[in-house]
Amino acid sequence: MKTGNKITLFYTLITISVIALVSVTFYFVSTNYITRLYYSYLTEKAYATAEKHWEKDEVDPESYARIQQRYEETLPVATEILLNADSVVETRAALTPYLTENQITKLYEGNVITFSQGLQVGAAVYYPDNEGNFIVLVISSNQYGGDIQKRIGWLLFVLIVISIILVYFVGKLYAIRMVDRIDAAYQSEKSFISNASHELNNPLTAIQGECEISLLKERTPDEYQAALKRIASETKRIIQLMKHLLFLSHGDKEILKNATERVYLADFLSQFASNRVCFSADDYSLAIDANPYLLKIAISNIISNACKYSGNEIVDMRLHDNILEIEDQGIGIPAEELNRIYQPFFRASNTREYAGHGIGLALSLRILNTYGAKVRITSIQDKGTKVSIEFCRIF
Repeated sequence: MKTGNKITLFYTLITISVIALVSVTFYFVSTNYITRLYYSYLTEKAYATAEKHWEKDEVDPESYARIQQRYEETLPVATEILLNADSVVETRAALTPYLTENQITKLYEGNVITFSQGLQVGAAVYYPDNEGNFIVLVISSNQYGGDIQKRIGWLLFVLIVISIILVYFVGKLYAIRMVDRIDAAYQSEKSFISNASHELNNPLTAIQGECEISLLKERTPDEYQAALKRIASETKRIIQLMKHLLFLSHGDKEILKNATERVYLADFLSQFASNRVCFSADDYSLAIDANPYLLKIAISNIISNACKYSGNEIVDMRLHDNILEIEDQGIGIPAEELNRIYQPFFRASNTREYAGHGIGLALSLRILNTYGAKVRITSIQDKGTKVSIEFCRIF
């Protein structure tokens, strides 16, 4: 079974088990409450019946009228059985079809007894009076309560069925997304490690080659010095690459922990102006909170790419409102590869003759996004590229 299906099944079983448990508990609690409520109506009916039969000679007409009204208002459809409790043998025989011996004994002790017989339920009360001691049984069919219980049962059943369907499909959708996300993260991590290994291997191989060639025979001091310079250059390349890789591995919170300060963008960006980079701004009051060192890395990487891929052409850098635009007239990016340039180590197919690792842009995007900036890149192959950076945190 596929991982996504396993997650879906597990999620569905857990959720439905909880829903079923809650539903069953609610059903039994509600049906028990309905039964107990009906028993209380039967008990009230039994006492009203006893008062109607044996209190007429003991109360005034007005009080008896109230007893009569109460009797008529309590459970109009019920079977009433009146027994003389003093005739023990006959009464016990009459009660036996409804009550157990233990219940009959408790009834004679003055307890209210409730019972069920088939589809009918009943209540029995012991009623002492000046005319003697009596027992009243009221038996009725709880049709209304039974209907309510059936409706509750069916509603809960439908709820469980609908829940199973909804939970399964929601769980399947969630599981597919989660598995796809995990797979994408795994593939990205795998690609990152593979590319990092490849990029690190190149300068290490060059260093090893220089060392082996230098050791093959005696060299002049100038030749050793030239070899050491090449080794130093490759070592510097490794160190720079390692710094970038370590930075890319940091979380956003770790980046934000670096000391930040108020940076006025126009003044800050003017340091990048040169004979190759033309800078202009229409607002010198625009400022953001950022780490100047990290912000410099982000902007310089983008400008460096613009200069590298545009030959001797001028690179325009414009700051208007809260948007910084860096535009070159270089080789551009193939349209089908534009959505992949944000990935670490990815380099467009038309950049093979240019040196680079494919990390600079990814590093810049990571820094800028952490500080709340939005980056958009538009490009036309053989015509140029424009990078637009919208700074969100404006002061």
